[in-house]
Amino acid sequence: MQYTRSVVVVATTVAASMSAYAQQPAVQLPTPQQVYTRYAEAIGGRDAWSKVQGRTEHGTADITFAGMSGSYVRHVGAPNKMRMSIGLGVARIDKGFDGRRGWIVEPASGGPTRLPQQEEADLAEALQVGDAFLRPAALGKVAVEGKATFDGIECYRVSVTTKAGRERHEFFEVESGLRRGTVSRLADGMQQVTYNDYRDFDGKKLASRIVQSTVNGDVVITIARVSFAAPDSTLFVLPDALR
Repeated sequence: MQYTRSVVVVATTVAASMSAYAQQPAVQLPTPQQVYTRYAEAIGGRDAWSKVQGRTEHGTADITFAGMSGSYVRHVGAPNKMRMSIGLGVARIDKGFDGRRGWIVEPASGGPTRLPQQEEADLAEALQVGDAFLRPAALGKVAVEGKATFDGIECYRVSVTTKAGRERHEFFEVESGLRRGTVSRLADGMQQVTYNDYRDFDGKKLASRIVQSTVNGDVVITIARVSFAAPDSTLFVLPDALR
């Protein structure tokens, strides 16, 4: 009888606890606008970024799975132009986008070749300059799904569907508001990008260490210096061989 009574007491206590837990309000998640507002504040503010109409980054690139390292230069121009060069000693990778058409020159290609249509569509939506990347409405469909641990950091997991229909998840640190990573599904598999070591460049913060993890291995970009002047427009001109 004593045993039976103990069971009843425990069961009653558990039931009461579960009832109290059930009555607790659900954890309130921030809206996408609130997440991106905190992100904007963490990296220098929308006002500072709205004035940016170009950027040039200098640093190094380590292609870890190939055991190769070299120089890294990336130019971006309004509204979505891009040129990137990675020098690997005897070899060089050169990639560009003029706003509509993209190309790449690789060691084995023998000359410039057009990028796949889907990659061109992605670059066209890349929102390279200004503060558009800080405005959810400019990104397409955006939703805060919940909390998740990314690279050992508690983050808000945000789903993004671009206007071109590409899906990715972005991770924003709960404590600081900084973007810590993205996970995307590409044609050749999943790609994860991790953003670390945020540094101040002319009043605006950028991740100075970016790790791109692909099915082949990691590419580590380390940014040493940044200029926010608009790059020379000739950098984004489609190569003659592709006209």
